[in-house]
Amino acid sequence: MQGWTAPPPWPAPAPDPPAGYLDAVGGQPVLAVARQAFAAALEQSWPDPARLHHGGRRAGLLLDTAKASIARFLGVPAADTYLGASAAQLLHACIEGMFAARIGAGAPERIIVSEAESLAVLTAARSCPAAEVVTVPVTATGAVDLDMLASALAQGAALACVQVANAEVGTRQPLADVHRLCTEAGIPLVSDATQVAGHDDIGAFGAVEPCWDALVAAPRDWGATAGCAVLVLGSGTRWKPAEAPDRGWVGGFPDVAAAAAAGAAAEYIAPYWRAQADEHRAMIDHLRAEVAELPGVRAVGDPHDRLPHILTVVVDDAIGEAIVTDLDSRGLAVASGSACTADNRMSSHVLGAMAIATPASLRISLPYGCTWRTIDDLLAALPEVLTEARR
Repeated sequence: MQGWTAPPPWPAPAPDPPAGYLDAVGGQPVLAVARQAFAAALEQSWPDPARLHHGGRRAGLLLDTAKASIARFLGVPAADTYLGASAAQLLHACIEGMFAARIGAGAPERIIVSEAESLAVLTAARSCPAAEVVTVPVTATGAVDLDMLASALAQGAALACVQVANAEVGTRQPLADVHRLCTEAGIPLVSDATQVAGHDDIGAFGAVEPCWDALVAAPRDWGATAGCAVLVLGSGTRWKPAEAPDRGWVGGFPDVAAAAAAGAAAEYIAPYWRAQADEHRAMIDHLRAEVAELPGVRAVGDPHDRLPHILTVVVDDAIGEAIVTDLDSRGLAVASGSACTADNRMSSHVLGAMAIATPASLRISLPYGCTWRTIDDLLAALPEVLTEARR
């Protein structure tokens, strides 16, 4: 559209997502540098990185270098950084290990969670033996209710779980206030940063004190391959994992190639992701304004304090799957429902927590390199698609 700025410059090879692709919550398209690092690491990383022989030391060096690159990108100490196979696996290991350490020191067998947490967090909390899981409501925009959180913290707990931002509706949590309340109550805070790193600040850059005591992030969010995720433990955080980390890798045999891809992608995007986030924010602002003009359609989540690349809209008198299928036939890929529930037809617990009842929700999430042409194509298709879906 005339007057719109061009996408921010990326170095060659620039991210080049498929035309019409608007479902990047499940993972950004894998960057060329990540694919190259993955392939190169496969040649050298197959030995056990914990071994003392030459092959093991070589694989261990690759793993250590990848972890250092990831930690530098996140702005956290490498010594406090652990890797694992997936964000869900690390959330389980983190929550269960911190719960075990805390109750071993006499803390109450309670875990406080916000109602808008991911299913990975909720499942991990509920799987802790003997744990009483206390849920704290969220506001109409999806932000945790601070007064209700303070009331729950006053009753004591082993730990609290409040995400950095919601990956379904994009709302950022008031994490500084949340961490302050947790610190005053002497209760450590676990934060799920899925969809945040590579798109927005995680609250740990430079000399700023982290707004969490443990954090989990997913390199797939910044263009790496699947197979690697990141756990960061704040200074003094008590953790008793069921299995001791093997050279900084939590659970199972280290996937050194996936770690190398994550490190390479982090180094590649570090100078550019903020400019891309600004461009994404402009695109989402435009989408929010345009869908507001469509009858029976409204955007949900905080319109301002949000992730730059995610937008969820709810549609009256329609079924989400029908809209998604029709858009797909037109070369436009969006999602219906949350990333955790879209494949099993469960209703969105996040929208339920926000008191939004609808059979049709569409989540749009922008990949690196998304073009204004794709945004135009979506807006051009929506009126007809919605009319057909309502029939």
